[in-house]
Amino acid sequence: MLPPKFLDVLAGCRASFRCGAARGAGAAFLFALLAAPLEAADRVVVISPNWEGIKVEFGRAFSDWHRARTGRAVFVDWRDMGGTSDDLRFILSEFRQNPEGIGVDLFFGGGIDPYLELERQGLLDRFDPPPAALAGIPPDLAGLPVYDPERRWFGSALSSFGILRNDEVIRRMQLPTPRTWRDLADPRLRGWVGSGDPRNSGATHMVYESILQAYGWEKGWEVILGIGRNIRQFDRSNSAAAKGCALGNTAAAVVVDFYGQVQIAETGSDRMSLVIPDGESVLTADALAILKGAPNLEVARAFVEFVLSEEGQSLWMAPRGHPAGPRKFSIERMSVRPALYAKFAGVTLVKTNPFRDLRPLRYEARLGARRWSPLNALLGAVVIDRSPAERERMRMPWSEAAFDAAVARDWKDPVRRNRLQLEWQAIRSSAVHSPR
Repeated sequence: MLPPKFLDVLAGCRASFRCGAARGAGAAFLFALLAAPLEAADRVVVISPNWEGIKVEFGRAFSDWHRARTGRAVFVDWRDMGGTSDDLRFILSEFRQNPEGIGVDLFFGGGIDPYLELERQGLLDRFDPPPAALAGIPPDLAGLPVYDPERRWFGSALSSFGILRNDEVIRRMQLPTPRTWRDLADPRLRGWVGSGDPRNSGATHMVYESILQAYGWEKGWEVILGIGRNIRQFDRSNSAAAKGCALGNTAAAVVVDFYGQVQIAETGSDRMSLVIPDGESVLTADALAILKGAPNLEVARAFVEFVLSEEGQSLWMAPRGHPAGPRKFSIERMSVRPALYAKFAGVTLVKTNPFRDLRPLRYEARLGARRWSPLNALLGAVVIDRSPAERERMRMPWSEAAFDAAVARDWKDPVRRNRLQLEWQAIRSSAVHSPR
């Protein structure tokens, strides 16, 4: 008879394949099947858009931390539907069918906006960590909360968004060097800009939402449409856009900061660079929360406590091979603990101290959360799903007031929502919308 641990891993494989886990899920679960210890262990189910290196390092480190405290290892059962937006859609869909719980303990990563939507719908479980877990973590930064005052979600790391540049391609092709979002709309960059698809990638969504908030609705859409005309292709993920830039397929790409830093570390700072547009890019926490009806509640709470602890936060900052750092993968992300920037100074590859060095956009998180899904649909209809010829002539046909009114009236009803999206898709190039 197979050991219980082996059967647990098989169950995780079956469940993940049933829910359509993407991006190498089969290989990842096969690895887990072969590598997972056969001793009795606790279990926690985590849905996360974070890349594989984060999952491997946090899974291993949390299991070690939990074993040292309780004598029991933990099997972390990772799930991912393809990106933040996909994960959020999956969670909401599952809760509509199973309102008391969906068999998943935690949501980990993807910014703040998805968590504000889950909070609004009452789908997050409050957890008051031990005082030591939050000691030393500021409650807010640049006007944005680092963790929820009601303790329903917690910032696990900090992220910003910028322009990854292949400086070698820019020099060889004699292209302009972009420094702001508006610079990416320069017609001389036609075909040389990379982007993920915001309908799948939460990081990419945050770039376009930041543009709208930095420039205002009308001018923001002028910038977005200009960038859209220059995009070579919309990749499914933000990491794919970053890799495409590193390979020289594009000269610049809109990226979350740590994907850019990973490519610079691999390719060389003499060939690539990353710029965070001053005052135009949001600085946000990458959140973590326990979902309503978590089946492994105590282990889920321990996971949150670990991620917030100095041990967990050191995984972001310490380099690979450092006693406090990751073992197999370099992560290089900004911690929510200010003290770690001094502790790892001269050692960490994270060169930006967000508590000291950045002048971020004062982001309206609840506005971003409220229009997350409808904005993705509008971006798809007006920019992403258009042919290059259509993009050349396209203008934003909706005023912000008309968009907000239509979303408030129609978005919650499935039939009216579908009708609204069909209306967006039917917009002709250069048309101007008259609100109904």
